[in-house]
Amino acid sequence: MAQYIVTGRNTSGEGIVAVTVSAINQDSQVVADLDVVAALRSLLAGAPGVVSVGAQKYEQVITNV
Repeated sequence: MAQYIVTGRNTSGEGIVAVTVSAINQDSQVVADLDVVAALRSLLAGAPGVVSVGAQKYEQVITNV
């Protein structure tokens, strides 16, 4: 699974709250990763002082040379 960082920013563009999701434990896929990220975005959008919310996805890529 990729790692997601969802950040709420104030009017100056500074991050005032961030949530990192590095694992979603489920036996079989019950909830899609992007649904979790969308829910976090909605939650942070309603937080006091937050005027914009962004999400970044990080994946580890391993290559053999």
